[in-house]
Amino acid sequence: MHTNVDKEIELESSLPDYCPDIARLIRVDCTPVIESADINGDKCIISGNVVCNMIYETDYKNKIKSADFVREFSHNFDLHIQNCADPIPEVAVKCIHISCKMLSPRKFIIKPRLQLQLDVFANSPVKTVDTASGDNTFYKTKEISYENKLKPYVDVFTFEEEVPLLQSEKTIGEIVYGNIYLQPPQITFSGNDAIIKSNATVKLLYEEEGSENELVSTTKIIPVNMTLSNLEVDDSDKISVTLTVTEKKLTSELDAYGENRIVKAKFAAKVRADMSEKVYETVATDMFSGYYVNQTESVTISLPAQITEYDRTFPIDTTVTPERSLLCPPFDIDITISDLKAEPAQGGVIVSGSYNISVLGRTAENLESFDFTGELNEFIPVELPDNITSVEAELFPFDYSVTMMSNGDIALRIIFNAKLKIYTEGKATIISEIINQEPLPKERETFSVIYYFPSSKDTLWSIAKRYYVNPHAIADANPEVFDENERIKDGTRMVLIKK
Repeated sequence: MHTNVDKEIELESSLPDYCPDIARLIRVDCTPVIESADINGDKCIISGNVVCNMIYETDYKNKIKSADFVREFSHNFDLHIQNCADPIPEVAVKCIHISCKMLSPRKFIIKPRLQLQLDVFANSPVKTVDTASGDNTFYKTKEISYENKLKPYVDVFTFEEEVPLLQSEKTIGEIVYGNIYLQPPQITFSGNDAIIKSNATVKLLYEEEGSENELVSTTKIIPVNMTLSNLEVDDSDKISVTLTVTEKKLTSELDAYGENRIVKAKFAAKVRADMSEKVYETVATDMFSGYYVNQTESVTISLPAQITEYDRTFPIDTTVTPERSLLCPPFDIDITISDLKAEPAQGGVIVSGSYNISVLGRTAENLESFDFTGELNEFIPVELPDNITSVEAELFPFDYSVTMMSNGDIALRIIFNAKLKIYTEGKATIISEIINQEPLPKERETFSVIYYFPSSKDTLWSIAKRYYVNPHAIADANPEVFDENERIKDGTRMVLIKK
């Protein structure tokens, strides 16, 4: 089951007592986090929280401040699945729009609109005949395989890292705004342990120590490693890892010379590992008995499988024109994706959607934030199977470069990481049950030897079933008649059939 819904959340709040009044709102951001997804009967209950960050100019000396506000949310999805065993939900969430209305210099209403996407994976039980049952009963079998979702592995890792400023960077006074992002992970295996490697990107906007409203931005990269132990899989093709920062705190520390030149980052990374395993089953596609004429019922089943995820990177070059020219490179650039679609094409996948770019920078008048929108339509070359049922894509803008143009424009090169999931579905027709049995006709019970003149379409199985005789007995009596695929060899004129 695959579905999505837009959900608007209303957060009415006031500034904490220690925060000065708002003279001018600059930017509001929203970071949603899923805490749990539980299936209860025909409902999937999602719960999480949104962290809204507000950057504003105060009424005191026009200082720039920021404040965080948290609101919990929940949503119930109706499940349209029946007779399924052990359903496993996977939920993704992102903020696609946010608005803020000021009620007073201290009170406001923030309305983020979230997009919740739910995937539920489950297997339906199917009745089949037991190929080991019945005396003098013979089965034509085949091995089928399908992808089976395992229960996800969830763990939280905490980190505390210190990163020094470069000599060319200004000393930290008061921190205005900070955020931490985790880049898409790399996964390697050692036995049943998965080693997860990622980079934490730390963005910091601060006031230079001893200055009056002199803002400085810095970005630091912190490598992080996490180990998921005793997993049920040992293959990177069978695991998909999602990283989420659930808690963060950025402070400044003194270096050996007593200066505030060290950025201290404390954060928690929630790891969810979604895993699957390949399951193989032997099923009957045909049967007959040496004693009875059987009437059987067959059923065609779907055999879902997910092809290994593809990771690809691609750049997008764009130019934005701020309403007022920036005096220096932007302090921060935030990029969000909406209306993302993925369609299979000849030799690959076409990923399309919209992106929004929020640029935070200093103009001649103030610190300001400008929003820009654009469209993307990217062809990503990958090898695709024939029996595709759906394609899913996730895009992560994990790096960008900025060039300030002489006319005031900003040239951006954004590097996207694309995660593609290709789903396929096979079909198999199997015998589900025996619905009736009749005694063999008398002529089939009494013969002792038959000389059969085959056609080119005959097989060992078709001949055995026609005369209700053990296929191995026919093969033993005719050692040079059938090839390795149990088909009649060219030039064969007669098959000896013994009861």
